[in-house]
Amino acid sequence: MPVLLETLDQQIAATLSDWNLYTTLIAASIVAFLAYPIVYPSEPDTHPLLLARQASAAPVRNKNESAVYRSPEIPHGYPLKSGLNVKQPGEPRWKTGKDGDLRDIWREVLRGGQAGQDGKETPQGSIMSVFGKKEIQEHDLQKLSKQINVLGKYWKETGDGKVAVYLPNNIEYLVSIFACAFYGLTPILLPHDLAPAKVHELLNLVGADTLVTEAGTLPTDDIARECKGLRLITSVVHKPNRHMDWAGVPDSAQSRLSMSVWSDLVDEAANASATLPENDSISKLGEIVTVWQPVDDSAKPIITTFTQANIISAVAAMTTSLPLRQRMTPADLLLPADSFNRSYVLCWTLAALYTHASVAINSVAGPKASLAAATGSTSPTIIIASAEAMSTLHTEATAKITSPLHKFGLLTQSQTLSAGRMPSSSFFLPPSTSTSTSPGKLRLILTSERFGADSPPLSSAQLSDLRIFTRARIVYALTAPNVAGAVAQTHVFDYRREEGAGHSRFGAPLSCVEVRVLGADDKDVGASEPTGELVVAGPAVAGGEWRSGRRFRVREDGCLGYA
Repeated sequence: MPVLLETLDQQIAATLSDWNLYTTLIAASIVAFLAYPIVYPSEPDTHPLLLARQASAAPVRNKNESAVYRSPEIPHGYPLKSGLNVKQPGEPRWKTGKDGDLRDIWREVLRGGQAGQDGKETPQGSIMSVFGKKEIQEHDLQKLSKQINVLGKYWKETGDGKVAVYLPNNIEYLVSIFACAFYGLTPILLPHDLAPAKVHELLNLVGADTLVTEAGTLPTDDIARECKGLRLITSVVHKPNRHMDWAGVPDSAQSRLSMSVWSDLVDEAANASATLPENDSISKLGEIVTVWQPVDDSAKPIITTFTQANIISAVAAMTTSLPLRQRMTPADLLLPADSFNRSYVLCWTLAALYTHASVAINSVAGPKASLAAATGSTSPTIIIASAEAMSTLHTEATAKITSPLHKFGLLTQSQTLSAGRMPSSSFFLPPSTSTSTSPGKLRLILTSERFGADSPPLSSAQLSDLRIFTRARIVYALTAPNVAGAVAQTHVFDYRREEGAGHSRFGAPLSCVEVRVLGADDKDVGASEPTGELVVAGPAVAGGEWRSGRRFRVREDGCLGYA
């Protein structure tokens, strides 16, 4: 034993006698190489098996129909998600709450900053308007409640209950929707930036008796002449233009048409209460009407009447559609860069309000809005963007990938995504490809394919590139005219890339709907990847069921896609 120890001591002494700077660097490199996988494990963001089975199929099916596919949130045999589980103060936690309606969403917004049953203070989100690149106005929630009372009562007393909203994204848009909800009125959400003749056609088609619009957007004389059913026009006038008279009624419509100005109504009711009406103050809830413009502008638009139950079902499903660590929280700032008249955008905004996230509203919103212009001076953590905006962003960002270093950086980060991990910022990629004013803050982008509305196809390769360019995860949804919210949307951790053009997969159905495909050949719908006409049913579907008239395919992983 002494001889062994003496030999070992001699070997250590010989090794150390030859130790130098190069030996130190080699040893440090070996230790770093061995320690890096332990300190920074390269595991995917989610287990691959969760992506391999994203929807659950019913154990039985009918002839010429596929099995019914559902979100894993709701097993077969249980009712689909229909509401927000709203509970009154003081009710026990184990008691099942009611589904709720739009009024409960606003009441939840007002609960922010107050102590709950457990004594903990409910986080309070904020609602702000973005004007230009620098000006941001945060709104007082009590003042907004007062506006809801003033406008809702005025419209109910003056009109017959159908309020057409023709506005860009602004705070008045949201106030109009909640005012209608609290006073039993039906808001009709019209697409913005239409030709005046098209607006006149839609107003007559939906039978609106009240119109809310920005002053100067539509010629009053033309509206009075073309829209005989209108009884009231409420104009939203911005501060620089309030010195002008916007309440003048054309001579030809003096007997049947009234004009009012939003700000004047609020100022005249300075002593109005901010206390909202109780839920039993109205006998029947109003509905929500949306207008879906097909690809062909000359084609008749699709007008869908949603009940509040449809909308609330979609909001509830969207709230829980994201994995727990990716859901909206009071720390988030949501920026809708697409129009509120689309139910997908509106439902996500309502979900943000209900979860006490902050919402930034910018009138620079719509299918062709630039994301850089929409963000303005804000640093949103979540953006709702149109497929058109995402396609434009991809084209602009790809054009900047010119040098070999840029291409190498894109390649390495694409490999990281293929391995199931979201890459961090790269030194090799141009920093200007980020849409956020504060790089690294943006974490999630919500975008959608509008069925039958000529949305540009977003392939999985494009979505993969966009994740790298924006440093954000992306959810891609399929939306339809008769389905509130979305039919299906991709998993937030599904980074799989498939080369080739065409639409990417759309993911699994939301928990408020179930889908199946129909076909004349039972072999097609009974295959491992059933193909046929898509049918969507559930509490979020207007009328209970919607048939697409187009062939879809349900992949082996449960994701929905075009056939």
